[in-house]
Amino acid sequence: MKTKLPFRFLSVLILTVFFSLNVKAQVRIVEVDPATDNVKIHNYGGATVDISNYWFCSQIVYGRLGLMTVVSGSLNLASGADVVVTSSVDLAAAADLGLYNSPSFGSTTAMTDFTQWGGSFSFPAGRENVAVAKGIWTAGTFISVAAPYQYTGNGGQNGFQFWQTLLGLEDFKIGNNFNLYPNPTSSILSVTFKNEVPNGTLEVYDVLGKKAMSQKLKSDVLTSINISSLDNGVYFIKVSYDGKSETKRFIKN
Repeated sequence: MKTKLPFRFLSVLILTVFFSLNVKAQVRIVEVDPATDNVKIHNYGGATVDISNYWFCSQIVYGRLGLMTVVSGSLNLASGADVVVTSSVDLAAAADLGLYNSPSFGSTTAMTDFTQWGGSFSFPAGRENVAVAKGIWTAGTFISVAAPYQYTGNGGQNGFQFWQTLLGLEDFKIGNNFNLYPNPTSSILSVTFKNEVPNGTLEVYDVLGKKAMSQKLKSDVLTSINISSLDNGVYFIKVSYDGKSETKRFIKN
């Protein structure tokens, strides 16, 4: 004889399962600064999570968060809160960073988040393959805007396109060898150099790190580029010469 469960009991059971699913935390990396090795982590979930036993993995080098220096916040990470740690794993100019809830670095279940920046690096290899298998990263993609980096998604969005630079307009006045005008502009952008730039290159990137334009520079002190074909928005000009580079921001309107 089959026994039917009372409706009230079923309702309580369903609600219990529902709320149990909703309190599952979603812990993610939201800021990375390779220059200082500082990393900010945010809890998008509905419950406090102790992440002292979480791990970083960068280019197959590992470190447990509980052994790292906490710059601000707490590793007992409350819902909606941030914690900033100084990674004991060196973050190179081109590298990856995986966040794991256990030291099973080849496991898609253990990996909770992943990002990588700066372009290809061959040795030591990273954990892109794990992130791709988990479905949170696309193979061969990198954040390519200026560091430091900031996650701009809603916690459920993945990929390099949800990462931007943390630098503001004033931060891009790196070096004083070139200026941009008019800025903003809708068509012609002039790039003026205080000194000649022999064998230089000029590249334009959008805020997602996708290269929009590129051209060689002669030794002229004035270069004009037509940006009328670009969509409206914020872009970055990177000028490279003599083994160094300068980057500034402009607005296409």
